[in-house]
Amino acid sequence: MSLKNKIYNQQGVALMMVISAIVLLSAIMLTFGLESSINKIKTYNQEDKAQAKLTAESGLKFALARLKLYKAAYNYIQANDGVSNVAKPEIVNLIWNFPFVYPIPITKNMNTVQKEAIAKFEKGTLLEGNLRLTINNISNKMNLNALRVALLNNSQEEDDDENNENTKADEKYNVESQLVASLTRSFENKIANDDDFSARYAGMQLDELINNIKFNVSDPETLESGSAIAANFSNVNLTPKNAPLASMSELYSIPGWDDELVELIKNEFTTHGAIMIDLNKITDKMLRIIIPNITEDEIADFFKYKDDPENPHYFNSLDDFKKYIVSIANLMSEDNFNSLIQEFEKNGIKFGPSPTLFKVISVGEKGRSTYTLTAYISMPAKPAYKKTDEDEDEDEDENEENENDEKNEKDENKTDEKPKTYLLEPRVLEIYAR
Repeated sequence: MSLKNKIYNQQGVALMMVISAIVLLSAIMLTFGLESSINKIKTYNQEDKAQAKLTAESGLKFALARLKLYKAAYNYIQANDGVSNVAKPEIVNLIWNFPFVYPIPITKNMNTVQKEAIAKFEKGTLLEGNLRLTINNISNKMNLNALRVALLNNSQEEDDDENNENTKADEKYNVESQLVASLTRSFENKIANDDDFSARYAGMQLDELINNIKFNVSDPETLESGSAIAANFSNVNLTPKNAPLASMSELYSIPGWDDELVELIKNEFTTHGAIMIDLNKITDKMLRIIIPNITEDEIADFFKYKDDPENPHYFNSLDDFKKYIVSIANLMSEDNFNSLIQEFEKNGIKFGPSPTLFKVISVGEKGRSTYTLTAYISMPAKPAYKKTDEDEDEDEDENEENENDEKNEKDENKTDEKPKTYLLEPRVLEIYAR
């Protein structure tokens, strides 16, 4: 081979080495560039997720602020009788029940002042991304924890039996009886319309299911530990909680209860108590609980009256509800209605127009990240002051001095006014994040 050919061949090898090096370096640079871009995207996503979480938390705080305003308005009305004729529950509920969206949408119907106010708000806020906030009234359910039997309850009942033998509540109006009735109706209806359900649950002992809940939430000393219900827990290696349920999800840890059975009662029962069942959020099943003999047509007429799109009717008091039941629908007499409500109240089940149990959903969005907070919030009633024996003795002495002077005045101003109920600050009972 000539020298010239050898040199030519060496130049070809060098060229191939240079090209290979360029290709290799290009691949390395491309890999580093791609990885850098991915890391950059991950960083932005993490920032967006953190910001979405902060926005959702801000929405929850805003919801609590609105409920505090609602509490203040409610208590003010309770303390001032003259205001109740003007600021009715239907109006007061506007404080909390409208949804909130950020950024606030600007419509063509807005005037200049409104648009400037929105612009000023957005300029001064620290919120980033989007916020969707809804507050839902769920004060239309009975509390399953009312099944709880506690030592304190037993001792109180013994004292009440000794002092008030004639005022003992009728057990058919308590939460346990209503749970039995509601579950039985739903169960029988499901069996009649669902063959698969009927095949799985035919022969199910509903009383046993409810007793399992009662055993789980009650103090161990109040129930028989060697009973058949206790055996239901031991047979599946479960230990009863012996305390109130914190959420409906805890029902799944009670023997016999599964998704389909919980589904039957979840719309009428909860594990959180409201001061009163809101008559404006009442369901058909709850209506059957209040009026057991009501027919399907009468239920349809009730909701047609309440939810009439052209002329909706809001129950601003129990009297408004009674007016429909007694005078408009003629479902029962006034005496029977009053007696029925009294029996429910003796068992701790009250009805009214003001919600005290809420479900708040706050959704924060930033970029491609979404963070949702779901919170259950309660507004408990302020405990009534109970006088001690010393207080009663002092009051008795004071009343004896002024008894004659006050007697005529009391007779003139005598009313059937019930004790006032005042709300405490809203408190978060459950919170879920996703």
